[in-house]
Amino acid sequence: MILIEYEILNQALGALREKFALPDDMVFRKENAESGLFDAVVRIMNIDFLCEIKNNITTTSFNTVLNRLKTKANSRPVLLVARYISPTLLNELAVNGINALDCAGNCYIRYMEEGNLLFQLSNKGEKNIFMKERSYPAFQDSGIKVIFYFLNDPVNVNKPYRDIKEATGVSLGTIKNVMDELVASHYILITEKGRFLKNRKGLLEQWVINYNQVLKPKLLLGRMSFRSNEHRIKWLAMELPEGMYWGGESGAQMVDGYLEPGSFDIYTDIPTANLMKTGFVRQDENGEISVYQKFWNWRTENRLVPLVLIYADLMGSGNSRCLEIAQRLLDNGLKDFK
Repeated sequence: MILIEYEILNQALGALREKFALPDDMVFRKENAESGLFDAVVRIMNIDFLCEIKNNITTTSFNTVLNRLKTKANSRPVLLVARYISPTLLNELAVNGINALDCAGNCYIRYMEEGNLLFQLSNKGEKNIFMKERSYPAFQDSGIKVIFYFLNDPVNVNKPYRDIKEATGVSLGTIKNVMDELVASHYILITEKGRFLKNRKGLLEQWVINYNQVLKPKLLLGRMSFRSNEHRIKWLAMELPEGMYWGGESGAQMVDGYLEPGSFDIYTDIPTANLMKTGFVRQDENGEISVYQKFWNWRTENRLVPLVLIYADLMGSGNSRCLEIAQRLLDNGLKDFK
C-alpha cells in the first residue's frame, strides 16, 4: 500500500479537523476493536466509531465493502475510512446508512440516538490528490488466472507446477512468483504435507476486485443485443454453441433462479460469430450482451462459467441490485468461503 492504515487514518482525521475546525480530541486506538473485526476505534464529537480502513474504494470493490460493513454493523456506529471516495460512491454509502471519510476530506458522518439526530458532518467534491494504488504483482493478468484456479478448488494449490500451467496457460516461472507472493502474503501455508490455502474469503475478495479492474476489461471481445424483445424474454431457449458459457447475471439466474438478468455475460473460446448462428442475437456495440474471452483451460458443466466467476461478475457490476444475489451465492454454492 502507498499509505499504510495508520497513515490513511491520520491523514483522513487531519482533513476532517481542517474542514470542520474540529478540536484535536479525535483519538483512535487499534486495540480491542471489536475483537479484530474492525481496524480501529475513532472518537468524533465524543462518539466512538468502529472503523474499517481501506486504501481505495471503486465501483468494482464497492459491493464487497458495503456487504461486509452491513454484516459487521450492529448497534455501534461504523465508519469507513479510505484514501479517496468518489461523490457517487459516497452518496451510495450514505443511502445505505454507512458513515464514510476519506483523506481528501470528503465525508458523510451522521450520528443518531433514540431517533434524534445529534450531529452530521458532510462534505463532497474534494479532488483525489493521492497517487493511484498499483496492483500487487500476484494480481496482474497471469497471477489472476492462477489464483482463479486455486479459488475454484483449494486442492489445486498443491498440484505440480506443470499441472497448474496446463490448467491456466501461465508460465512455470510466473506460477512460482505468484506462489511465493501468496506465501509471503499468508494466503498459502507450506507444511510437510504440502501447500494449503489460508484465508480463502480474503483471497476471494482481493481476487474479485483485481479481476474486475485488471483482467476483465482486456477480455471483452464485443457486444451484441437480442434481435427482438421476444428473443430477449426467451433467452433461456438460446442454446449456446459448444465452447461458450454463461456468466454474470444470466449465469446467476441459471444457478439460483432469483435474479432476472438485466445484462448478459458470455465467455467463449470460439469465434463470437458462432453466436449469430443461434438466430437470437445481432451485432450491437451498445447491446446488453457482453462477450468475453474464456481464460481457463478446464471444462465446466451446463454451459456455465465457474461459480466463483459468476460471483465476481455480480460484485463487479457496480449495480447494487446484484449484491443480494451475490450474497445468496456466497451463502449457498460458495459457503466454503465464509
